[in-house]
Amino acid sequence: MSSNTILSLVTPTISSPGVGSGLDVNGIITKLMAIESIPMRNLQKQQSGLQNEISALGQLTSSLSTFQTAMQGLTTAQLQARTATSADNTKFTATAVGGAADGTYQIEVVSLAQAQQMASAAFADSTTTTVGSAGDTMTIQVGADTSNAFTVTTGGQTLTQIRDAINNAADNKGVTASILHTDAGYQLVLSSNQTGTANDLTLSFDDSSGTAITDPLSLATTQAAADAVIDVNGQQATRSSNTISDVIQGVTLSLVGTDASGVTTALTVAQDPTGITSAVQGFVDAYNALHKTLGDLGSKALSGDSTLSLIQSQLFGVINTPATGVSSTYSYLASIGVSIQKDGTMALDSGQLTTALSTDPNGVARLFTDSTQGFATRLGDLAQQLATPNGIVDGETQGLNNQISFLQTQIDNQQVRLTAEQQSLRRQFSALDALLGTMQTTSNFLTQQLAALPGS
Repeated sequence: MSSNTILSLVTPTISSPGVGSGLDVNGIITKLMAIESIPMRNLQKQQSGLQNEISALGQLTSSLSTFQTAMQGLTTAQLQARTATSADNTKFTATAVGGAADGTYQIEVVSLAQAQQMASAAFADSTTTTVGSAGDTMTIQVGADTSNAFTVTTGGQTLTQIRDAINNAADNKGVTASILHTDAGYQLVLSSNQTGTANDLTLSFDDSSGTAITDPLSLATTQAAADAVIDVNGQQATRSSNTISDVIQGVTLSLVGTDASGVTTALTVAQDPTGITSAVQGFVDAYNALHKTLGDLGSKALSGDSTLSLIQSQLFGVINTPATGVSSTYSYLASIGVSIQKDGTMALDSGQLTTALSTDPNGVARLFTDSTQGFATRLGDLAQQLATPNGIVDGETQGLNNQISFLQTQIDNQQVRLTAEQQSLRRQFSALDALLGTMQTTSNFLTQQLAALPGS
């Protein structure tokens, strides 16, 4: 700090005589310290810039992870999507997944699966009238497996209490109890939770001594357990559920109603171009989202960062490297309508994709999902490599953290220096203030003495 600078800060602050000189010591020190702290503030500014870069690299890692998830989520089944269409939805509906064979199936729904239901005799009420004798029990078994049996107390219990005991039993293996209020009165209703004869209900009743007794509730079957039976192209299949997914590979049937004897309903399984196009568009959108992130970061926090250029170069490298051996017809994305535009974004020509699907549908799927050559596979692997700990992005982040630590050491040293400097300045200016005060007092005294001389 030059003497002229100090003088310019001190001179205007001398005030009228009084205690001390009237020098604004605190104000002078504040101004001097503001100048002295400029190097430290520059270091802090550098540190803040590096922290912004680290935050931007975190966004990049997140974007790469999202892209990786999208690439890994693109499956062969999505790229071989199929539709399953029933000629009569009042008989059955159907869905299909990739791998289902195209074709038409003639299906007769012979019978529907249903769950067994039982109802008791009618009682006058459900909350006061009790059943049987104290200690009576009811054991309910689901299916043929005796381990699926559980026991509740019925003797001396109301219908409501019995219902709650069944529904709340910890070892209840698939029975729901309810109360039905009809013109005849109140009835306890038991329903198996699963359809099919394998889930029928077997009941037994015992008194307090364990001796078998007659059913005090007079429960009777109102709906027998039944299996679903269908005929597919002349071949019969029996299942316990109305949802059947293991008869026609890749197709799930949901049975709704039965056909007249000998009458069939057509099921048509075919390629789903709309579904496949949607899956490919998802691939394109995921790439463009990553491309946008790279562009946004490159124009702001990571402007001029070589890592962004390297990542973009590696992405282009994968896209421009053919997928060899996956299709005799297609080896580049551009050959099926997926291409890079002048601005670096990716675009889909759905018409060209539809043509490719009609020519070599399996080849199109493998072009994306082949375990070694597929574009989605390779791009996903690249994203994982880039975003993984010890990868290129993590390496740059670690380097920036090291720089921040180095700057923090310098900032700490600057802070120590500034504290010492501030203390030194306060001592110096306090002494100056005292000296100026003394000089001012002396000046005042001499002025008074001169004024008192004869002839003054």
